[in-house]
Amino acid sequence: MPCSTFPIDPAVGPIVDVGIAPPLSLVPQGDPPPSIRWVKAIADTGCSHTALHSGAAAAAGLPIISKIFVRSTTHTVPANVYLGDLFLRYTVFNNSYEFPFRDRPFTELVQNSPDYDALLGMDLLGIGTLVVNGQTRSATFCW
Repeated sequence: MPCSTFPIDPAVGPIVDVGIAPPLSLVPQGDPPPSIRWVKAIADTGCSHTALHSGAAAAAGLPIISKIFVRSTTHTVPANVYLGDLFLRYTVFNNSYEFPFRDRPFTELVQNSPDYDALLGMDLLGIGTLVVNGQTRSATFCW
């Protein structure tokens, strides 16, 4: 079971580096795999779907696959849905690896933040276990 440990910023929350790339399933056979673009994400248990800022999605070359309406506590806004592969880094015996979560939909993150470009939602966090350690200001996600 791979695990990734990342710091908690008291002002923002658990911050994890995630990789995003166009889905490997759309790459023609024989072509090289797409480059991974690394962005900062917040592990957000209050977010139902993993979300990605439109600028990060465009920079990574993710295709738009649909549109939806996103509801907050105050209003509803239209948003794109992107398709991509998401990567998490984990370490085993001092060797670093990248675990791919293939063909993931990403809801457009409408609000821009200087601290992060994505939110890891319960669609991803729900497949594993997230443990928060307040004393060490760290969190560990195992899947």
